[in-house]
Amino acid sequence: MKLSKSRKQGQQMLKTAGVLAVLLATGQNGHAADTGKSVPFNIPAQSLSGALTRFAADTRLQVLYDSDIAESLEAPALNGTYTPEEALEQLLQGTGLNYRYSNDNTITLEMTRGSLTAENLLAQAPKENYPAEPVSEKPYAGPVEQEDMTVQGVAMSGYNAVNASTATRTDTPILETPMSIQVIPRAVIDDQQNITVEESLRNVSGVVPRLSAITPNFEPTLIRGFAARQFIDGFNQYLNSGDQSSMVNIERVEVLKGANAVLYGGGNGSPVGGMINLVSKMPQKEAFYEIGVKAGLYDFAQPFVDLNQPINDNILFRFTGEYTNSASNIDVLDTDRFNVNPTLTFTNNDDTTFTLQGKFSRWEQQDYQGLPAVGTVAGNFRIRPELFIGPDDIAKSNSEFYGVWATLDHQLNDIWSFTAKGRYSHSKFDTLAQNLLGSGFSFGADQPLIAPSTWGLINSELGQEQEEKSVQVYATAKFDLGPTRNTVLFGADFSELDDDGFMDFNFFPVDFVDLSNPAFRVPYSTPGTREQTQFTRNTTYGGYIQLQSTIYDRLHLLASVRRGNVVTDFVNTMNGTSFKSDTGRFLPNVGALFDITDEFSLFVDYSEGMRGQGGANYASTPKPELSKQIEAGVKFNVAEQLTGQLAVYQIERENVRVTDFTDAQFRSVTKGQQRSTGIETDMTWQVTQGLSLLGNYAFTEAEFTDDLAGVPDGNHLPGVPKHSGRFWANYAFQDAMLKGWSTGAGIYAQSSTYLAKDNLYKSESFYTIDADIAYRTKGYKLGISVKNLTDNEYFQRLNYFDTRVMPSQGTTVYFSGSVIF
Repeated sequence: MKLSKSRKQGQQMLKTAGVLAVLLATGQNGHAADTGKSVPFNIPAQSLSGALTRFAADTRLQVLYDSDIAESLEAPALNGTYTPEEALEQLLQGTGLNYRYSNDNTITLEMTRGSLTAENLLAQAPKENYPAEPVSEKPYAGPVEQEDMTVQGVAMSGYNAVNASTATRTDTPILETPMSIQVIPRAVIDDQQNITVEESLRNVSGVVPRLSAITPNFEPTLIRGFAARQFIDGFNQYLNSGDQSSMVNIERVEVLKGANAVLYGGGNGSPVGGMINLVSKMPQKEAFYEIGVKAGLYDFAQPFVDLNQPINDNILFRFTGEYTNSASNIDVLDTDRFNVNPTLTFTNNDDTTFTLQGKFSRWEQQDYQGLPAVGTVAGNFRIRPELFIGPDDIAKSNSEFYGVWATLDHQLNDIWSFTAKGRYSHSKFDTLAQNLLGSGFSFGADQPLIAPSTWGLINSELGQEQEEKSVQVYATAKFDLGPTRNTVLFGADFSELDDDGFMDFNFFPVDFVDLSNPAFRVPYSTPGTREQTQFTRNTTYGGYIQLQSTIYDRLHLLASVRRGNVVTDFVNTMNGTSFKSDTGRFLPNVGALFDITDEFSLFVDYSEGMRGQGGANYASTPKPELSKQIEAGVKFNVAEQLTGQLAVYQIERENVRVTDFTDAQFRSVTKGQQRSTGIETDMTWQVTQGLSLLGNYAFTEAEFTDDLAGVPDGNHLPGVPKHSGRFWANYAFQDAMLKGWSTGAGIYAQSSTYLAKDNLYKSESFYTIDADIAYRTKGYKLGISVKNLTDNEYFQRLNYFDTRVMPSQGTTVYFSGSVIF
């Protein structure tokens, strides 16, 4: 409700004890807001509500206030460099409002004692908002604690992320960004009691996450039908070794869709499908400690800690860590993984912050290769779904990652700021398997080698080791010019990744197995010398410039261009093949968003990407893979409650590596073409203060657009469901007797997917229902979650040698508990 409504509504508002609150903005850059640091402000005179929106974006603070009151009050212009406290004092001068910190990142506005009267409010509000007759006075009744507030007519949603930094490297409102960027905030992760990153990614449309059982020696996640890349705090994880699943150090997940990552390098270049940026937890000014454990069926146990301890006012420290041990519904599988993350921040509480982060993670488990199509989703016999292919005593495969990175943020003056980042990382993995050998001596092995149900077995070992060095620097200028608000970004980056490894395997089967009645009689043995034979150096570097401009607070323009270079140097000492590819190219990203009303906006964007090719035997020097994306859609924020977007897109991919079947040696060429088109929607709705809804849907059509891949033009890309969607509802009880209790439930569903590019076999359509209940106080948290509540049985594509399936895990219950002090 607004102050411009009837006198009766105004009186009703004045009868509310205390101040109503709404979450206006959330800091999205991954660093804790530094309340003692001076910040440049350039806020024109306007309504207090509008001024607070700008204040929240500039300071990365959350501001809780009554929008009805704030929209009726005027704020003066604020220009210059101030601490957040100094800025608020000027903006609130004469309004009768004061502020207090609820925590390090949250400010609550309150009426000062004696000022919450009808006469005071009416005197400050525009005269036309109320009739002239007097209104009965209701004196101030004292502040109301945030957890007791009732929101009327406005949203108080932890699901709606206001800003994101991944798309533009600047802290930009999502509703002003002409690209598809979705954020999974910590509130969603906690309410759903997500166990893995993969589970959380189902909250974003068009994302097909990896399955947790597969060995982390590559990143199989798909976005919009194409391969995606995972980043941590803006650094490319490339093959994503180590414990990929851990949630312990994640503050939120930002997903940038399509060929939009022109501001990023690393690995072998920008991803085609999109990037998943895991934003880390950062040290806070106030000490706190959380120690807890999660436990569940299949002997799942996961103790974890989150320890935040400021050393003094200028040095802050935080440590997160977890260890996970679990069996599985799959025979033999036993998983051990751990993840530790120390972070140290140095700040002068004014204009400079230096953050040093570390990460060490390791994963160990028997390599799971899934099951073939024949015997599961096809064929006239059935393989036992829980079957592990290989001897029971096969050694565990392993994968690990460790890295250290630093970030320097410095505010030069009221306009300019500077950021420099650097990382060194090392990763390696060793994958041991007794692989199936199928028809045509195929490693994919969807069909038996000998009909009807017998496959060959060969021992294999894949070992790789990567060393990465990356540097990123950029400067940002924020300024107003006439009716425009502008942000200019200049930057450059350099990354060098050495990837050395080998793949050994037997040339002839060591045994045969009838999967209708399996027996693995031959023990595993290493099939080769374990000497590295393939050496790849991926180097990416480039510079970029970006302009974001808002004109008359309605038209939001984005224009950026990157001059990027991708260098790939590959040598295979086993067969004597080698190549060196060095390509530079200008990569544009141009978009616009127009606010047709205060609640609805239209946007359009065009972008290009480039990435290097992987190691292979090429008939000629390979060209880098190129991608082009165009998308358009509508973004909405209805009554500060229902927020989201609807987008249509098309991605063209060219220079895809394919086998040249006209070549006598069947060498590779970079000539393949693919296309993905689709429609997506993502939305959150804060129905009431306690009821939060989240939903998404994606229609994706991804296909080959030529026949060079050895399949007909028009064949579908494997692993991409045509339809997929998610719905989740969570209710936090508001009754005083049930305060702290919450319950939620949701469904995820997707249509069938092709297992391989030949489109011979499909996995099933499926749905899964999850539910949970939790009790949270300031001192402890308790939760119970149930996955696959209805115990549905289905197979999903695993993406092992570009095919295979994995059975669903039945109904699984998890318990969690932690103490906070």
